[in-house]
Parts: sequence; C-alpha cells; structure tokens
Amino acid sequence: VTGHPLTPYVPLLEKYALTNTAKLGELSNRSLTRIGGLIAAVQNGVSKKSGKPYSMVTLEDLEGSVQVLCMNENYEKYRGLLAPNRAILVIGEVNTTDERPKIFPQEILALEDAPKRFTKQVHLRLHTAHVKPEQLESVRELVAAHPGKCPLLLCFMRPGGEVVFVDTNDRFGVTPSLKLQQEADARFGEDTYYAKVDTSPPERGPRRWERKNGYNGGEG
Repeated sequence: VTGHPLTPYVPLLEKYALTNTAKLGELSNRSLTRIGGLIAAVQNGVSKKSGKPYSMVTLEDLEGSVQVLCMNENYEKYRGLLAPNRAILVIGEVNTTDERPKIFPQEILALEDAPKRFTKQVHLRLHTAHVKPEQLESVRELVAAHPGKCPLLLCFMRPGGEVVFVDTNDRFGVTPSLKLQQEADARFGEDTYYAKVDTSPPERGPRRWERKNGYNGGEG
C-alpha cells in the first residue's frame, strides 16, 4: 500500500466510508451508503433521452473501482469536484442490477471534509501518569488552533485501566480534521485522538434521477 496515492487518505476511508468497492455487491439494491476513494477517470457525455450532460466517474479505493453516475442537478452541483486524482466521499444509492454495481450520488464532498461532516465527538486520550500542567496548556493551544462546534471530551487514562471522561465547555469545541488528529498524536502520543463517527445509514433525499430523466441503466 505504501506509495499508493490513496495512502494519505486511508485513515479517513477507514473511519468515514461505510463500505468499500469489494463489499458493494453485498448491499441490497437501491440501499444508501457512503464510499470514498480517488477519482481515476471522468467520462463526460450527453444523455440521448434528456439532452442533458452527465459524468461517469470511475472511483477507486484500495480494493477496486466503481462507476459513479452524476447527472441532472447533481452534475451541475458537484462537477467542480469531478476531476481525476481528487479524493472524494460519495453518499449515494447503490444499483446492483447490472453485472457490476453502480452508484447514483445523492451528495459528493471532498474526502478531507468528511471529519467535519460526520464526526459526533472528538476524544483526546491522556494518560494521567504523564499529565502535567504544561500538557494541559498544550491541549488548550491545540484546541484554540482548531476551533469549531464539535464537542470535545478529555479522556484521562489511569494506570489501573480506569478512564475518566471530562466533558469540556462549548467554547472548547473543535473542527475535526486529519490535521488535528496528526497534531494531537504528535503532541501527546499515538492514538491520543479518537473520533466518534456517525455510522448511521444516509437518509434518502429527493429522487430526481429516475428513468424519466434519461437514464436507462446503460445509456452512454
């Protein structure tokens, strides 16, 4: 895996994607999921039925690839993100009726924005044996550098294995990000940072890409 262009994003894929390309075929047809990866190719075209432009995106993760069909208002809304070598997270509906699953996106966002969107709480795990006043000051500095609205909990790990959770004031809320994770782990030790992620299935949005809008399952 070392040297793969997706390597820097592996922590985000492991945390924020609900499935990967190897497991897509196991999902029920028309179920909703979150899947992330790197855009390998973008094929643009015009629907023969509706006369509207669309993009067929090849999304790759570490397991394989999947086609993401972006059309109508989603094409207009997200086409700025649809460029080769962009890392994205797709929230969408899986179509498993063809030989290979396809995804119809409901929403697309940059993969680096996934923590901000889907993190419910951030925990900082601190070992009480090492906690000194200057370390708590360092926590304050770290939080001040990443202000936001996500609740922050301090988890004090005692030598005997007990954990004491301390809820912080609203003004110590943070904006979750890979950068915050890396900085927390660099300051206080590996695995200091823990993100409690929303893993509930996506909610269904308006279905506007139906066959009446020009997709017949395999049109180019």
